Amino acid sequence: MSPSNEAPAAEPRRLGSYTTAKVHVGRVERLEQHVARLRRDAARLDLPLPPAREVEALLLATASSAFERSDGIVRIEWSHLPDAPPALQAKPRTFNPLPSTWRAATSKVTHPGPELRANTKYVDVPAYDLSREEVASGEVEEVLLFDAQGWLVEGGNSNFVVVTEAGDLVTPAYALGGVEGLGLTILRHGRSELREARLDQDAVTRAREVMSVNAVRGVVPIVEIDGRPAGAGVPGPVSKRLSAAFAGS
Repeated sequence: MSPSNEAPAAEPRRLGSYTTAKVHVGRVERLEQHVARLRRDAARLDLPLPPAREVEALLLATASSAFERSDGIVRIEWSHLPDAPPALQAKPRTFNPLPSTWRAATSKVTHPGPELRANTKYVDVPAYDLSREEVASGEVEEVLLFDAQGWLVEGGNSNFVVVTEAGDLVTPAYALGGVEGLGLTILRHGRSELREARLDQDAVTRAREVMSVNAVRGVVPIVEIDGRPAGAGVPGPVSKRLSAAFAGS
């Protein structure tokens, strides 16, 4: 574990949250859900709610301008600097295809826990930035963030769903401080069998299946963790089923 998760800040840190939408040839996927998610998170952070029509209009305009004939990603956030009112801002970026199965590694960063983020996709969290740097500089597609007590919380870019050694379908408990991701929210809808649990490193190692979930990438099987097979080392039946269900939702 690293001695500190604090990144040097040259500028005041922003306060607020964001959502990240996939764009397919100018069309924003799950548009209404992204708008609702940004407003939900604003309420949790005690911020004024961004007007739904303005969020939708900015998402659509940015997507149309940047990706009229291609695929991409638009990040839209509702945030503010200290002593300033919140404002909407959108930023497009390239959609880089990734493998259909992922490798992961245990992050050297300690997850900071709930803090004051209220399970929102909060802006400017040093631990997330550092974990994403690990992915960018390594040979894996995701990292596993454990907290100071050794519980799995989330990934640098996604939530996790795990089929335990006993066959239970679980996701790390929100009380640990992970983002309540839109992808996981969609996946949990109507699936009472998917419950919250606390998983340590040993439970992850013994799991039958581990998968990453986010709104942009969907459900992706993780077949390797720290250079060793995750589960059987191939996509399992549950990850295949959930991946297909998510894609069709």
